[in-house]
Amino acid sequence: MSIDTSGLLLRADEGDSIFLASGEFMTWKATGETTAGKYDQVELVTLPHAGPPEHTHTQDELFYFLEGTYRMKLGTQVVTLSAGDFVQVPAGVSHTWRCLGKNAGKILLTYVPGGLRGFFEEIRPLYLAPELDLPKAMAIAEKYGMVVTGPPLAEEE
Repeated sequence: MSIDTSGLLLRADEGDSIFLASGEFMTWKATGETTAGKYDQVELVTLPHAGPPEHTHTQDELFYFLEGTYRMKLGTQVVTLSAGDFVQVPAGVSHTWRCLGKNAGKILLTYVPGGLRGFFEEIRPLYLAPELDLPKAMAIAEKYGMVVTGPPLAEEE
C-alpha cells in the first residue's frame, strides 16, 4: 500500500514559524487545522529568562525538553528540568516555566486537542507593540480558554 506523505512529512527546517517579542520562536509542525483538531505540535525556542505568566487552558499540554535548563511550576510544585525530561500538564492545571542560564532552550510542545495556534497568531501583534494592551490580551486568552492565574516564574523560585 502506498501512502501520500506530502502532508505528513516535515523536515527539520520546515514548518510555519513566528517570533514573539516575549522571547519565543515557534515552529509549528502540526496544527488543529492539519490534524482534524486532534492536536497541535510546536517546536519552541526560548531566550534565556523567557517564560509565560502562570496560566491554565482547556488543552492538555505535553512538554518534551530538547535543550537547555528550565524551572517549571506545576500547581504548587516547582521542579528543574533539562534535555530529555517530559512533563504532562492536564487541562485546567495552573503552570508556568522559565528558561534558566545564559543559553537559549528548546521544547517540543503538544496541545491536545488542537486549536491553540490561533491564540499565538492573535496575541503576536500585542507582544510586538511598544506597550502591552492587557485587556485585549486577556480577551484573546479567554477566547481560547486560557486564564492567567499568576505572574511569570521568578528566577529564584
